[in-house]
Amino acid sequence: MRNLERMLTAFVGIAAISTLVACEEVDVPQPSSKQVTAPQPPQLPKLAEPVVKLEPPRPIEVKKEEPKIEVAEDEDTSTTKPGELIAGARQAMSKGELEHAFKLAQAAVKRAPNRSAAWNTLGRVQLTKGQRKDAIESFEKAVELNPKSSFAQNNLGLALIYDGRYEDAIDALEEATELEPVESYMWNNLGMAYEHLDRLDDARVAYRKAEKNERATENLARLEGVKSVMKTAKADLPMIVPDGGIK
Repeated sequence: MRNLERMLTAFVGIAAISTLVACEEVDVPQPSSKQVTAPQPPQLPKLAEPVVKLEPPRPIEVKKEEPKIEVAEDEDTSTTKPGELIAGARQAMSKGELEHAFKLAQAAVKRAPNRSAAWNTLGRVQLTKGQRKDAIESFEKAVELNPKSSFAQNNLGLALIYDGRYEDAIDALEEATELEPVESYMWNNLGMAYEHLDRLDDARVAYRKAEKNERATENLARLEGVKSVMKTAKADLPMIVPDGGIK
């Protein structure tokens, strides 16, 4: 019996030791080696960048000079454009080829009877040739077709001065100086018309408005201190009829 008790006691002791050993073999849980990162704040959606619209560079405007058009004397003008006939007539005038200019101006009027510039050019040729009555009629037609043309009004006034019709010349030249563009020679022509009617104060005012016009400066200097046109020579008429440009 005692032997049985001893055996049981020994068995219990061995079991206890075995239990202790089993506890020692259990690994103590180690802290995880995995790095824990702090939670990231939620990312806001990126705002779209403003679209900058680039404008293409603007082209530089280059004004092209109108080519000089010459029409030969023996050239057939039946198919030539009116603008080319007008330009050719002016070109011929600048060279002193009055007969050729006259032919081209007549052709321009025939091809474009409702074009003021054609009649204005014909009138210039006629006045240069000494055909005053015909020139006046041509300028009157040019003014009728385009009453806002300061060039046609001026040329009509100048032709009327040549013809001794100073009152009518003043009407045309006053109209010319109220339109655009106003050239300095228009004021000089108006001053001459005033002077021929002994309206010297008006003539001086007109001459002063003809800025940097050599002839007007001479006319104004001549009238300084003069009370009557009878005491001085009248203004000399210009021999060059101003060009009004192609219109």
